[in-house]
Amino acid sequence: MIVKRILLAACCGIVLTGSALAFGPIPLDKSGLVERVAIQGPVDEKYRIPVPTQQGKIEAGAEKAFADGKVTVKVTAIEQGTIEVVVNGGDPTPVKASELTLFEISDAEICTVVFLGKSGKKAIVAARCDPATDELKAAAAEQAAHRGDVVKSPREIIEAAAKGTLVNPFEGDANAITEGHQLFLNNSCNGCHGGNGGGGMCPPLTNEVWVYGSDPDTLFRLIAKGTDDLQADGYARKGRENVVGPMPPYVDIIENGDDLWKIVAFIQSLHKK
Repeated sequence: MIVKRILLAACCGIVLTGSALAFGPIPLDKSGLVERVAIQGPVDEKYRIPVPTQQGKIEAGAEKAFADGKVTVKVTAIEQGTIEVVVNGGDPTPVKASELTLFEISDAEICTVVFLGKSGKKAIVAARCDPATDELKAAAAEQAAHRGDVVKSPREIIEAAAKGTLVNPFEGDANAITEGHQLFLNNSCNGCHGGNGGGGMCPPLTNEVWVYGSDPDTLFRLIAKGTDDLQADGYARKGRENVVGPMPPYVDIIENGDDLWKIVAFIQSLHKK
């Protein structure tokens, strides 16, 4: 049986708790629970995707059956933020923590698998199967167009570009700006800069004072590398603000370069209203 993979970002209430990811306020006893999530890649957030609730711990080399035996998940490798799984005997598939992964196991059913984190040497996995509705089929079809996309990390983007050459691919994109604002909140940027960029412990993003510059190259590198590493790369202050402390590096917090660019797009949009 051919197993088709569809990766989706899990904007579904899965939260980080210690060394493992677990469901936050989601009521696990609701079998019909669905969440609106954004498919990984440049696809609008518009589909309601079933969130798996049946959980199990699986060690590398072992497997577990879910959904009354309709789907088996074998874990072939376990890393800190990623596991590799084989679903119903299909191809080995890397599954990142906090992402939903859809497996089309037949024309009639699509199963959802999510890696919730680690417990000792075991992966915490949840899975469920649902009828292949028109919406799920549409999500699968739209994702298929981006299945070959390579998502680069902020570190990879920076290492591949000379100083001053980075350009924001999402600048002016209304959907990306909306998503960027949500990512801004999800990554606690508002804790220092205010929910709408108005400032707080750290500089406001809505005024015309730019400590290191307003160009996308500088903003991307500053968020990714933080103040100290940015200065080490030869970027100098151009303005002054009252701040509590330096900008910390987010390069290991925001792993998807597109997500960081969308945050930059949101920041840029604050000056074009």
